[in-house]
Amino acid sequence: MVVEQKLRLPFINTFPVQIQMSILSNSSGNGYDVYFSADRGMFHRFHIGLKPDDVAELNAELQETIERVADDFMEEGAHYDAFLRLLEKGSFAFKRIFADNGLRNFLSDILKRDAVVQIVSDGFFVPWELLYDGSLENTLDISRFWGMRTIISRSIIQDDRPGDFIPPVIQSSRPHVGLIAYRNLEHVAKKEIPLLQQLHRNKQIQLSFLHAMSREQREKGLTGFGQFLRKNVQIVHLACHAYEQKPLSQSYLLVSDDFSITMQDFFVREFDIKYHPFVILNACLTGTINPLHTSSWAAEFWKRGARGVLATEFHVPDLFGATFVEELYKHLLAGEPIGEALVATRRYFWERYRNPLGLAYALYSSPEIRIAHPQ
Repeated sequence: MVVEQKLRLPFINTFPVQIQMSILSNSSGNGYDVYFSADRGMFHRFHIGLKPDDVAELNAELQETIERVADDFMEEGAHYDAFLRLLEKGSFAFKRIFADNGLRNFLSDILKRDAVVQIVSDGFFVPWELLYDGSLENTLDISRFWGMRTIISRSIIQDDRPGDFIPPVIQSSRPHVGLIAYRNLEHVAKKEIPLLQQLHRNKQIQLSFLHAMSREQREKGLTGFGQFLRKNVQIVHLACHAYEQKPLSQSYLLVSDDFSITMQDFFVREFDIKYHPFVILNACLTGTINPLHTSSWAAEFWKRGARGVLATEFHVPDLFGATFVEELYKHLLAGEPIGEALVATRRYFWERYRNPLGLAYALYSSPEIRIAHPQ
């Protein structure tokens, strides 16, 4: 078998096909109903026969598979066998979710023409970027991963999301970035922070830091965190650990010198993200986080006022996380919409390093968010 290496780079035109999939729990409790529309046409209804436990199991299988690929890169570069397992698991997920052959063929045909896919859900979360609708015979085509061939944005059904009513264009010649960093991560300290500092010195961004916080002064730290979220910034960049706990309310972000911010803290403190920034949640070397819990963090930031969230859905080594956002900022600061910037960055790492780990990044926002320099 030969791994296909060609991808179309760079983007020449905007993605022509607009697809919306709304996934809702079936009232009978036997799965989910999918309402599917292409280019704002008629909605068609399909059925997904998975139940919540099936979705959780599928997420766990995909997480385990891509983390094997990540471990290979940390050691000596990706092994072909690990990559093949990722393709197989992505193909399994695609066929497991879309059991109907007609629907699978229809989706594959639409995605061949490039597309923007918006997925709206009230509880069905999978790593859509890892779905693979190509053949496993003879040629393994990396471009058939959904995350390599199309822009995918997620929308979570919520009662109140004030960031939705903010225009996607950020007018700024030098966007203000608020950095919340866990400096004990080696490559956050050695690469990610210096990258942002260099962008600041080059006058491409204006950089502010959240001060270090102490566990012994938790009340003061939580107050400072809340105040930082209310700063007038266009981007909030978190370079931190993220840990999943049971109950979910105790899941937390480790943001500074062993200082944790739990989901419960967000509820109790009612943190307000006042100026609707775009949030980059670069949660490197996460604890056992999965899409079900990543979506909860995205929903929490959205509810508090974020314009949108970019988050990791899998265990991402902090070296890759720091390198990935370096390339991503090049596209964002050049004015590319976040959706196109994200796909271009994934493709860059595959083209240059044969590294598919960019598929771990998920977009919870409008794909049209971009930075525009005032005329």
